[in-house]
Amino acid sequence: MTKGHSIDALTRLEAAITSWPRRGWLPKEQASGKMVLEIGARDAEPKPPEADILEALRERLRQVLARPQFMQRLRNVFRPEDIEGKIDPRDLRLAPWILWQGKPPAIEFPGLLDMVIKQAGQSRRTLRNLIEAWVRDFSPNGIDIAKAGRAIERLLETTSDARLNIWREAHARFKMFSADDGPNNLAQALLQGPEDVPAILAAAGFAEGVRSVSSYLRAVQAKLLERLAAMLRGPGATERAQRAFRFLLQDDKLRFDDQRSFLACMLCQPWFDNGPEPAPEIRNVIRDFLVDQIGDPRIRRDRWTGAEKEADLIRRWLTRASLEVFFELIAEHAVDRQWRYRDAFWSACLKKGVISDAWLALGKHVHAAARARQELGTAYAKLDGSADQSVLLLRIGKLVIVERSHNGKLRAWFERDGPELYQPVYTNSELVKPCLPFPRDPLGGGGNERNTSGLTHSNPEGGHWQRRAAALLARYADIVIEPSEWEP
Repeated sequence: MTKGHSIDALTRLEAAITSWPRRGWLPKEQASGKMVLEIGARDAEPKPPEADILEALRERLRQVLARPQFMQRLRNVFRPEDIEGKIDPRDLRLAPWILWQGKPPAIEFPGLLDMVIKQAGQSRRTLRNLIEAWVRDFSPNGIDIAKAGRAIERLLETTSDARLNIWREAHARFKMFSADDGPNNLAQALLQGPEDVPAILAAAGFAEGVRSVSSYLRAVQAKLLERLAAMLRGPGATERAQRAFRFLLQDDKLRFDDQRSFLACMLCQPWFDNGPEPAPEIRNVIRDFLVDQIGDPRIRRDRWTGAEKEADLIRRWLTRASLEVFFELIAEHAVDRQWRYRDAFWSACLKKGVISDAWLALGKHVHAAARARQELGTAYAKLDGSADQSVLLLRIGKLVIVERSHNGKLRAWFERDGPELYQPVYTNSELVKPCLPFPRDPLGGGGNERNTSGLTHSNPEGGHWQRRAAALLARYADIVIEPSEWEP
C-alpha cells in the first residue's frame, strides 16, 4: 500500500467514526462500578519498587548522607538547608521502603527520617509509603519506629486524603501507631471482640495482601499469645482459644509458619505450672490445633524443633486420647466381660507415666466409626483383613506391646524386634509373630515361661494375667505396677 492509499484509508476511517451515533455507542459506566473502582484505588496498598531500584536508591542516599561533613552536622542538629538540593524529592518519596530493610537499613543514615517526615507532610504519596513501610517492617524496639509512629499520627491529623481514612480510624480505635500500645490493643480486640476476628482485622487495615503478613501483625501475634496463655486456665478459655486460632490461621495455614515453636510454647505454657491437668475440652482444642497445624509430634518431630518439651506434652495427650478412644470403640464393637480389667491395667500404666507412645490399628467397621470421631483425627492405622477387631500398640520403656480387642492375646517384644509404630496399615501376621515369654504368676497358678505365642487374658477377676504382665514390665522395662494401681 502506497503512502497516498494509507492517507485515504485513514481519512475514510475518521469520517466513519465521526458519523457513528454517539448515544449508546459505549455503555455508560454504572455508578456502582465507579464506586468499586474508587474504593479499590483508595484501599490499594502502595507497592515498593523492584529490589535493584531500591538498592540503587540506598547507594545514592548513602553517598550524600554518609559524607563526613554532613554526618557531623546532622549528629548535632538536623538542618534541611545543609542537604537542600542534594537529594532528589523522588528519592525521598521512595526512601521509606528502605528505612528498616536492607544492609545497612537507611534509618541509620543521619537525618533521613526527618527529611522523609518533612516531605510526607507535603506529599501524600510519601506519607502512604511511610505508613506501609512502617507496618511492613514494624518492630517494637526498632530504630526510630516509635518516632516514626508519632510522626504518622500527627500527619494523619493534618491531611484530608480519603485513602488514609482506614489508618485514621484504626489509630482512633487501637492507637495503631503507638509502638507500645497499638499491637497490644489490637491483640486484646482480637481475643475479646465484640466483632468477629475478620471484621476486626479489616477495620485495622489487615484484611489481605502484604499487610496481612506484615511485621506489625507478628508483633500483634506475640501480644495475643501472651494474653491467651494467661487466659487458658480461666473461664471462657475455649472461646478465647478459638478466636485466637482464627487470627493465627490464614487460608487454613499458619499465618507465620516460622513462628510455630513460639506458638507451641505459648499454647502449652500454662500446663507446666505444676497445677491441675487441663479440662478435657481446652486440652483437646489445643492438642488438635497444634497437631493439625504443626504436625503429629510422634511422626513430624522435625516440625517441633525449638519446642521439644511442648512436643512431649502433646505426645502424652495423644497417648491418652489413643487409649481412651480405643477402650470406647472396643466397648461398642466387642462383647467382652473382662474388658474393664484391661482398661484398668493400661490406664494405671498411663497414669504412672510409663507409656511413652500409643498407636491404634482399627478393624474395618471400627475404622469407619472412628472417622466420625474428633478425638483421633487421622492419628490411627487400619488393621488389614479384620472387620471388628482392633489393636492397641504401646511403647513402654524399651518394649513394644500389642493389646488386642475381643479375645486376642497380649504380646510384647523388644523395640528392635516388634512392629513399628505409626504405620498407616498393619497386617495380622506382623502382629502375631513370636514374642517375649511372659513370666510365671508370682502368686502361683501356672504359666509357661517358654511360650512365645503371647499371654491369654485368663482369670482377670483373680488378677492372674495382670500379675504376669506386670512381672514382664518389671523384668524387661524396670517398671513396677502394683496390684493396688491396676485393680478396677
